[in-house]
Amino acid sequence: MKTKKIINLVKLTALSLGLFVTSCTTEDFEKAPDTNGVELVEKYFLGDLIQVEDIGNGTLKWGDILFDEAQLSDEKIEFDAFPEPNQGIDAKLGLASRVRKWSNNTIVYVLDNSLSSRQRDVTFSSMNEWINKTNVRFKERTNESSYVTIRNSGRNCNCASASLGDQGSRGTINMGVRTGVGVMTHEIGHTLGYLHEQNRSDRDQFVNIFPENIQDGAISQFRVDNNSVNPGRFDVESIMIYSSFTFSKNGQPVMLEKDGSRIPFRSTLSAGDIAGTNQLYPGGTTGGGDTCEGVDEWVSGRQYNVGDRVTYQGSLYERDFSSWNRIAECDTTTPTPTDICDGVSAYSRNRNYSPGDKVTYAGYLFELQSNFRWSNKGRCGN
Repeated sequence: MKTKKIINLVKLTALSLGLFVTSCTTEDFEKAPDTNGVELVEKYFLGDLIQVEDIGNGTLKWGDILFDEAQLSDEKIEFDAFPEPNQGIDAKLGLASRVRKWSNNTIVYVLDNSLSSRQRDVTFSSMNEWINKTNVRFKERTNESSYVTIRNSGRNCNCASASLGDQGSRGTINMGVRTGVGVMTHEIGHTLGYLHEQNRSDRDQFVNIFPENIQDGAISQFRVDNNSVNPGRFDVESIMIYSSFTFSKNGQPVMLEKDGSRIPFRSTLSAGDIAGTNQLYPGGTTGGGDTCEGVDEWVSGRQYNVGDRVTYQGSLYERDFSSWNRIAECDTTTPTPTDICDGVSAYSRNRNYSPGDKVTYAGYLFELQSNFRWSNKGRCGN
């Protein structure tokens, strides 16, 4: 049995983004109720240790980010920045493969019956912020296997939490009773696969962090992540950045710009958010004829960005946050008459699989190889 390092906290404020409200002239923040006896466990994410709360049912919470347990590990696994397009995923790590983007630029969602009319209005307004400025689209679920369920957490706060990336049928956004459009827009960013801006490797060139002012148990919210999945350069105006007082334990700033300026709560997408999202979720689709026409062959050792497409061994691949997804076979001039995922069951972490077994996960078909690595066989619907 693996041993988990348990850190007992006297106090923990579990919210991250929704700790504050803003007005035209002042910045305030509201503290969540103190939670005594919360236990944090140390897990590895993208090769670095973070402290997360195990909230049950295979979900671990890091501030306002909700991880599927398969996105984290008890042992350090080196992040491969230059994977081959057909490189498999270790069966023991599950299929989450850290962070996954959504297929076809579309977040599929379910509105839970617990949502109030106000929460629904806020949700649609936040979706429109992304729709009107980026290539991201939203679709209410019919029978899709990957979707995010938006629920009312029942907490009387301007707060929320969200799954990181596409987590199949386990995706969740939990809204507080008073969650505003800015907070919800931020949470959709997590669902798209974005981390917090202050975790970026280049952040120390632009801001100063003050650990002495950060709440106990929240220091990992400000760690530097050398394998950040956010695109572009550090953006102090990003919807994904904390304010200067998020997770402050004494009313003093936890983060300031280099010139001493306070960072307010952001409520709309910045120019950097828009450009970066359109890079990761590019517009346009491959039309008829050869699906690989005009797409360059993959080059070993070249740095690729999320959303980039290449050809490899006769197939079209698209770069995900930490791997490649096979989109289609090249020279496809006649549509495949049936969905390659028809009749294939969704992946279950509670089932043992044998080589040759096929599963669906996050909108893709996977097959377990003889070396016990899952191989991406293509996008469902093809």
